[in-house]
Amino acid sequence: MTGRRRKISRRAAASQQGGFTLIEILLSSAIIASMMTLIWGSFSISARGKKRAEEIADRYYQVRQALGRMAREISMAYLSKNDQPGKVWPRTFFISERNSKGDSLMFSYLGHVRLRENAKEGDSAIVRYFVEPDIDDRSQLNLMRAETRRLGEERPDEAGSVNVLLENIEEIHFEFFDEQANEWREVWNTRSADGQPDRLPTKIRITVVIRDENDRPMTVTSATRIFLQNPLWFSTPSQ
Repeated sequence: MTGRRRKISRRAAASQQGGFTLIEILLSSAIIASMMTLIWGSFSISARGKKRAEEIADRYYQVRQALGRMAREISMAYLSKNDQPGKVWPRTFFISERNSKGDSLMFSYLGHVRLRENAKEGDSAIVRYFVEPDIDDRSQLNLMRAETRRLGEERPDEAGSVNVLLENIEEIHFEFFDEQANEWREVWNTRSADGQPDRLPTKIRITVVIRDENDRPMTVTSATRIFLQNPLWFSTPSQ
């Protein structure tokens, strides 16, 4: 009987040494849960940071694209003296208006692209940049772009397709370099007698103010040059 009891006690001791108590299991679970929480928190912070960085990069990309497009289109502005007889207003012009929050600019240019086959459109059209409140959030200003399909619109400031060029801006301003006066001007008007008739600015500076990632005003500036300085004038050869 003594030998049998010893065997049973040895088996019981072995079984007790090979298992875990309830406290040990709970403690291990708490440690694992804490480690998983830390790991998840780290992944969550990394994911938010990556998303934020992508949003910032996308925002700056939109600004660069908008400024690049405006600079390219303004560089193709032109004037022409070959107009219809008796026309009150010339079909080609370059007009800007100064406003506290957003200037407007309207001009004729040689960069129109026909999107439909056999469309009765040419390479010239009227482009207009202006700001207006967002449809969903009236406190937000958007930079808009409108383009007519051809010259000769009676009210080019009301015609053409309108699209958002850049969302959520604070301000936009244009400056024009007058080579004759050797100075920068805030407005330019080729239709006004006291403006700059039959004359385009040599250089144009575009300044856009947006909010950066820290919600602080940030100014972005671009510049371009107009290639066709003199108005086009094709005289009819004498017979």
